Amino acid sequence: MSEEAGRRLHPGTIALRFIKEAPSTVIALPAGLAFLSDAGLVRALYWVALLGGVLLFFNWLAWSRFRYRVTATEVAIESGILHRNRRSIPFDRIQDVDLERSFLARLFGLAKVRIETGAGGRDEGLLDSVSIAEAHRLRETVRAWRREGTSEAAAAAPAEAAAAPEARELFAMGVPRVLLFGLFNFSLVYIAGLFAFLQTFDRFLPFDIYDPARWVGLADEYLPERFTAAAIGAVLFLAVLLGVAAGVLRTLSRDYGFRLTLEGERFRRERGLFTRSEAVIARRRVQLAQVRTGPIRGFFGWSGLSFQTLGAGGDASGHQSAAPFATRTEMETVLAEVPPLRLPLPTELAPVSRRHILRSAAAKLLPALVAIAGLSFWARGALFLLALLPLLGVAAALERRFHRYALDGELLFVSRGVWRRRLWLVPVANVQALSLSRGFLQRRLGLATLSLDTAGAPLLNLPRILDLRAGAAEALAAEISRRRAYSSGRKSGTDR
Repeated sequence: MSEEAGRRLHPGTIALRFIKEAPSTVIALPAGLAFLSDAGLVRALYWVALLGGVLLFFNWLAWSRFRYRVTATEVAIESGILHRNRRSIPFDRIQDVDLERSFLARLFGLAKVRIETGAGGRDEGLLDSVSIAEAHRLRETVRAWRREGTSEAAAAAPAEAAAAPEARELFAMGVPRVLLFGLFNFSLVYIAGLFAFLQTFDRFLPFDIYDPARWVGLADEYLPERFTAAAIGAVLFLAVLLGVAAGVLRTLSRDYGFRLTLEGERFRRERGLFTRSEAVIARRRVQLAQVRTGPIRGFFGWSGLSFQTLGAGGDASGHQSAAPFATRTEMETVLAEVPPLRLPLPTELAPVSRRHILRSAAAKLLPALVAIAGLSFWARGALFLLALLPLLGVAAALERRFHRYALDGELLFVSRGVWRRRLWLVPVANVQALSLSRGFLQRRLGLATLSLDTAGAPLLNLPRILDLRAGAAEALAAEISRRRAYSSGRKSGTDR
């Protein structure tokens, strides 16, 4: 197969990037207009037009120097104005080809193509942006190569996704479900937005927002007259109302039209109101599943299901959302397509050692005493907080109640968390490493923590079983290793 000639991104990319950069330019306009206040309107508009022309020129230059091509075995990307960079991505390393369409991109008929290889959890190839037809052609080319394993199959891949497996819907959320989901996603992001606005326009305010004395002065001036129970209640109600509204809007923007389908050996997930994203999750790349819920959400029978894959995750924790707001039955429908994954029965899970309560409470006691001692220097009344120390034991007992585990056949279950409850479903065959650790207090209490590492797992989101009896932890680690070796041997025999 002869190499495809180098292609440019769609010309609309120039305008799209310029519009994306416009908000930052607009934010800088007040400072620019203040600087040009003596220059007159005509000269100010001249400078604005000149700035816009410079931005357009550099966007055009970056677009003209960007090339990509699809060869018999790889996708090659060249970029850079002065410093040229060439990246070669072999087909056999590509795990996912995802499409993303922002609101502006949809107006221009464009799409962003992400080529994921799982290299350090990063997208190694990014084409921003190409036409919809070109985006689907690239995806089908990679799929054809992976399906047949030959360059001829990739060469014969049509622009349309012909001969694609029939899609079967596994999970979907309508607008009512998304709005209900948003009610559980309380957010205070609007407070950050308010301070960002004040920071941008602080030079036009009559006071310095970073001056603590000014805020104290305002409090002394206004609070004595308005510091009533009704006023406090009204402010708290408004804060909660805004938090709920912000959570609903964020959820609606992210999960509008959520749909998970199964096409052959791949899940396809579509979602988004303004930015419409389309992600592909290969079943054989799924390393584990995680179920997330909370006390209120769980009381009403709602949870979220996500997969950890070898590719880059779809959120900050490295997971791909599969059913973000689902019932147990709906999650079981999805998990049934990724054996041996399943949900455990509550009676299957066993609690960790009772000594966890003592270890956890003791670990929280010293920081609490230091904090109370520090506050007592400012207010003697802070010593009354010592009466609340028994609550540390209550908190530790709650932690143990929700921290459970079980090893059943090919699956390890680990649940943890009181307010943010998480349940890991880990196939033992996918466990890459096991580690036993014992802290200062654990050594004195005869306890140990067992941590499991799987491919693609973020370091801060590993399934851990805290405070097992040391002997029980060692025995569990040995049994997991034995079953992992058996599963690997059986899989190798099947492959042969």
